[in-house]
Amino acid sequence: MRQSFRLGRIRGVPVGVHWSVVVIFGLVTWELATIVLPDTYGGGARPAYLVAAVVAATLFLASLLAHEGSHAIVARRHGVGVRSITLWLLGGVAQLEGEARTPGADFAIAAVGPSTSIFLAGVFGGAQLLLDQARAPGLVVVVTSWLWQINLLLAGFNLIPAAPLDGGRILRAGLWRSTRDRTRAALWAARAGMGFGVTLIGLGVVELVVGSPLGLWPALLGWFVFTAARAEGDAVQHHQGVEGLPVGAVMVPHPPVVPSAMSVAELLAGPLSWWNGRHVAAVVGPTGWLEGVVTLERIGQVPAHEQRTTRLGDIAEPIESAPIGRPDEAMPSLLSRMDAGGGRAAVVLDPANRLAGIVTLDEVARAAGHRPPATVPVA
Repeated sequence: MRQSFRLGRIRGVPVGVHWSVVVIFGLVTWELATIVLPDTYGGGARPAYLVAAVVAATLFLASLLAHEGSHAIVARRHGVGVRSITLWLLGGVAQLEGEARTPGADFAIAAVGPSTSIFLAGVFGGAQLLLDQARAPGLVVVVTSWLWQINLLLAGFNLIPAAPLDGGRILRAGLWRSTRDRTRAALWAARAGMGFGVTLIGLGVVELVVGSPLGLWPALLGWFVFTAARAEGDAVQHHQGVEGLPVGAVMVPHPPVVPSAMSVAELLAGPLSWWNGRHVAAVVGPTGWLEGVVTLERIGQVPAHEQRTTRLGDIAEPIESAPIGRPDEAMPSLLSRMDAGGGRAAVVLDPANRLAGIVTLDEVARAAGHRPPATVPVA
């Protein structure tokens, strides 16, 4: 997930927020100011409720950041790189660059998130007791009460044994240790996540049918869990399908090359036959240096009225953010870096650092399809 705004760094890891955080911040603030605080406290003025709600929502986002930051810190201690931490509509995401090497490391990285949320619940719970004994303003006590409850709820939800939740990672670590097969463990966890997602969607639909607008939240969460779990399952299948293959056997060799200054309209006006059936091309600058990668799918997404003014360089994936591979490298290793980068296309360089090819997830899926399908036990 791409960051819309950069907040800073935690131990060298870029921290930012997606624009959708504005939505969750607004919804949480509105619910607190108009429903939760008036119903719980009931003795304040509307401006006081609004100020208290903003403070509570801000501390809630800080709690989410602490939850994700703990994942990043423990991951780095276990030798797993961290690309970024991003807060968004449904919580936070710590993008890891690779996988844990052992079940124990996998468990530690997953378990520290809920543990952090439980710790914060204890901190806010203790603060509530102290403030109550000190006869602090009732509204302040109510805010601290809400904060420990929401952190405890966050921990409980994340401990549900279903990918991509932390509980799903814990489940994967346990199955990995017991079966000594990480792939099978990951597939089981992904299937559990898909089942949980469908359940949440069903509950949300039932609530909406009976007239409760709150059903939108479980339906939205269910959709996120289901799609993320399915993506994880597909990624595991891809890893299994290209096991033993070198990058050179999967990449698009000698891909088409297009100038970064060319407009989308100019490209579409000419014959595409010289792409030789490829769906990805290398983008080079005026000096001939490789600047990025562009796909036909991305080109097709440019609105017709913008095609004349949109350059290929504007829509290309920058070379700085593209994973780099070598033709003789094991494909699962490069695929892990592609997954960590959000599925970005990878650039393959030969020993002289010249462009040898490009690997996209479509090419990986195509190569994996040529392998025997994985057998997935029914959980």
